[in-house]
Amino acid sequence: MALVQSLQAAEYPLAVPCEDTRLAELQSYCVLDTLPDMLCDQVTQLARSMFGVEIALVSLVDEYRQWFKSRIGLEVRETPRADSFCAHAIYSSGSMVVLDARQDERFADNVLVTGAPFIRFYAGAPLVTPQGQPLGTLCIIDSQARSHFSQVEQAQLEQLAAIVMERLEQLRNSGYTDHVTGLPNRARLMEVLRSRAQESGPVSRSCAALAVDICPREYLFDMVKALGWDYAEAFLVEVCRTLQRALGTTQVYRVATTTFVYLDDGDAQQRQQRQASLQRHFAHALEIHGIPHQLDIAVGVLPQVDELDGGDVVRALLTVIDVSREEGVSPRIFEPAHAENQRYAFWVLSALPVAFNTPGELSLYYQPKIRLHDGACIGVEALIRWQHPILGNISPEVFISLAEKTAQIRQITTWVVRQAVAQAAHWAQRGRATPVAINTSARDFEADDLQCLLAQLLTQHVVPPGLIEIEFTESAMASNPEVVRQRVQAIRELGVKVAIDDFGAGFSNLSYLKSIPADVMKIDRSFIRGLVDDQADQVIVPSIIHLAHQLGFGVVAEGVECERTVRLLQHLGCDYAQGYAIARPMPAEELEEWMGMSR
Repeated sequence: MALVQSLQAAEYPLAVPCEDTRLAELQSYCVLDTLPDMLCDQVTQLARSMFGVEIALVSLVDEYRQWFKSRIGLEVRETPRADSFCAHAIYSSGSMVVLDARQDERFADNVLVTGAPFIRFYAGAPLVTPQGQPLGTLCIIDSQARSHFSQVEQAQLEQLAAIVMERLEQLRNSGYTDHVTGLPNRARLMEVLRSRAQESGPVSRSCAALAVDICPREYLFDMVKALGWDYAEAFLVEVCRTLQRALGTTQVYRVATTTFVYLDDGDAQQRQQRQASLQRHFAHALEIHGIPHQLDIAVGVLPQVDELDGGDVVRALLTVIDVSREEGVSPRIFEPAHAENQRYAFWVLSALPVAFNTPGELSLYYQPKIRLHDGACIGVEALIRWQHPILGNISPEVFISLAEKTAQIRQITTWVVRQAVAQAAHWAQRGRATPVAINTSARDFEADDLQCLLAQLLTQHVVPPGLIEIEFTESAMASNPEVVRQRVQAIRELGVKVAIDDFGAGFSNLSYLKSIPADVMKIDRSFIRGLVDDQADQVIVPSIIHLAHQLGFGVVAEGVECERTVRLLQHLGCDYAQGYAIARPMPAEELEEWMGMSR
């Protein structure tokens, strides 16, 4: 409870009085994670044209996120609530206007201001239900600040918001039936669950709920973009028919864009038979208008539902479906830890923006790299650490992997680059010049921000560019190799060194090695840890070293944890090594002592 209260006291609105009532009202509209609506899209298109902005959105503020029912000028379908302007705007009595986000202390350091889409101007009109509950906003966004947004313009935005709210009411008042598939919808399932919760007896106590996710949501949204709404609806209708053939008379509910639920009162054998029937019916491709779709369904199971609130049942099912997709395990049985993990992930992502502005929470540790033939330290790698006042030490593996799914990873990179360049300058000014390597993510190469930031900091701190090294993983090359190659080249033209990190563990398309302008290749630790005993690694590692040398790269072995590995790498002709056998990551002050001792 103390943790939740602390996070609710943060600078951004995680929760307010009556928030449970507002969220229940939002859920009752059954609009989250649904397909785009043509009328909402027409309103956002009109808003963008009327006000001359780049982006217009219908944003619905959920418990942990804001989700966009309509979006014009923005690719993403949702963002964390912690970053949301709309989470503030929904509690305004009228329109909330931010003329220049950089000058507004609430938003100046927001990741959506400092990074894409680089919000400067924002105006949002709340979408308020007849019961007075704000569900979200109709908002407009631009990357150029404004000097004014008149009362007339605010009134016009609010009138458009009223049209959107009326449309949401129409969608809600369509009743308990999903208009695409004809199946009962989430609202009907909630009513059924409420009714069952009041029942008693052995049948009620044995009821399970199963969720069937027929495909990743991105697959359906890509289908809409490529083939249109009509085709996607035909696809969903055929999915509905297949589910009904598989489950017979069992009632199926559509609860989310690609997720369907059914309740199962049968015994264990009957439940297994129904799950086997699902697998058989979806084993073959569904053909819609001559196009086959081989679906990889995921099944999540909640063994007991009748003692749970309907909202908790749906939340648990959607959670276990995500776990099933991530783990590649189907069917997957819900465990309470799944929900705890999701809450913890949300708390971490919500606390991260505050950490950037709280001295002492984030810090850099440095791990030395040595030249193998003489043991000399030739540089260090900067590694971020986070000591939260309540959550304690948060592992980088946890918060970085979470941040990589959001735009916050670019804010992490920016923070690390600023700190690392300043530290490199400090050492150089003291006559102890030490090259510093900095990790990046694939998202950092989506724009040219990184190159511009490096150029600015090198000039500001008067740092020789050769003291800075940028590490990027193979996954950065996956989406747009040529664009990434150009941006890496631009960084290298600054005089900054470039390293391919975790080689062999990711994209591993050797064709990009011919043109990528890198100086160093770092062999992934998964090949190094077993090098002494694993025959496969003893074949792979020398091959990588030979390939890298032939292409002109220096070679660093990561994850070196014992002296035997050091000696074997020396024998194989590896240039450099990094790992616990040499030194653990340490604060700058300890590193200075270590380097002094190593000399």
